[in-house]
Amino acid sequence: MNRPSPTEEDLIQEFGNLYESYGLKRLEGLIVGLLLTQDEPVSLDGMVTLLGHSKGPISIAVRRLDDIGLVKKVNGPVNRRNYYAAHPDLFYNNFQFNMATVRKNRSLAENFLTRIRAEGAAGSEETIANLEHMKAFYRLMEAFYQDFSERWEQVKRQRAEGEHES
Repeated sequence: MNRPSPTEEDLIQEFGNLYESYGLKRLEGLIVGLLLTQDEPVSLDGMVTLLGHSKGPISIAVRRLDDIGLVKKVNGPVNRRNYYAAHPDLFYNNFQFNMATVRKNRSLAENFLTRIRAEGAAGSEETIANLEHMKAFYRLMEAFYQDFSERWEQVKRQRAEGEHES
C-alpha cells in the first residue's frame, strides 16, 4: 500500500467529485480513484487509513462497486482480509452501467407511450410528442453504445496484441 503522491491525491479527489456529480456516492469515487493509484491490492483497513473514512461506509461502498464491476476482490498478503483492486474492465463496466440507464429510459418512453395511447385521452399530444422524442433519442444512444462496444473490443484486442509484441 503506497501513500498517494500529491498529484495522485488530486486524482482521487477528482474521482470523488466526478462520481458525486453523476449522483453516485462521493466515497465510491474516492475508492475507485485510490485503487487506480495503487500497484498492489488494498485492504479495507488500508482504505480506511488512506482515505480517512470509517470502515463501515467503505465496506458498503466497496461491496456496491464490486457488484457493478468497478472493483474486484483479489488475494492479498494476509489471508483473512479482503483486498480489492480496480477491475481490469473498470471503464467498460462503467460504460455498461450507463448503457443500462439508457435502456431503462428508452423502455420508460415506450411503456408510457403505449399507456397514454391506450387511454386515448384528449390533450396528450404534447406528452406523446415528448415521449416520441425521448424514445428516438435513446434508441439512437443505444445504437451508438452498441457501435462503441464493438469498436472498443477491437481496440482492446489491438492493445493486447501490442503488449504481447513488446
